[in-house]
Amino acid sequence: MKHFENDIQTKLEKALIKYDFSPVEFSFLHYLYDQYDSKASLLKIKDSLKLSSAAVSRLAVRLENKPSRPIIRYHSDDNQKEVCLKMTSSGIKHFKEALVVAEEVLNESFTSKDFSQLREMILTTDIQSKK
Repeated sequence: MKHFENDIQTKLEKALIKYDFSPVEFSFLHYLYDQYDSKASLLKIKDSLKLSSAAVSRLAVRLENKPSRPIIRYHSDDNQKEVCLKMTSSGIKHFKEALVVAEEVLNESFTSKDFSQLREMILTTDIQSKK
């Protein structure tokens, strides 16, 4: 299973490199994209993605400094101390292009013969252990 996971990770890294995203940055943007108006507070992102505050801040800075400028930082209207991130329109467009490629990689991986064999092995092991 670990081999399969590493294989998917490697394929995603290679596919996303042309969009200048790492898999972690892509996941970060995916979370933001799924939020209403593609925005969220740093605290909400930290809690939802189970990352440290420092990791969220580093990712935000890296994404803000990319040539495609996929996100912007701002302060909440309700609480000026609350720092939020929002995907830019160009960031959303760029993310959607990368999303198509990432989904292709994942679909290819999860419909492969290797995955089917792994799944069968896991299911068979689970059934045998319950007997």
